[in-house]
Amino acid sequence: MLKLEKDGSIVDSDLEIYAKHLKNLSEDFKAHFEGLQRMRVSDWIVMLFDCNVQNADINLQLQDELTDMRMDLEAQSLFKRWVALPWKYR
Repeated sequence: MLKLEKDGSIVDSDLEIYAKHLKNLSEDFKAHFEGLQRMRVSDWIVMLFDCNVQNADINLQLQDELTDMRMDLEAQSLFKRWVALPWKYR
């Protein structure tokens, strides 16, 4: 474990190690998740209860199901809570 100097400051060599580690993490994230940056997600997926169903690029059966779901107030409430705190509902 890296040590702090007696006055509580961080040694330059430790900063270099931290910076290198953060740079490596950044490069790893870019390599592993590069597809996410190029991925196009439809509005009806992101804004499930706030999108215009008729303008959504989906088939009629899915439009009907989405319309039914949008009328379900309990589902709407659960979805909005999940969006706000997704880790809580896993």
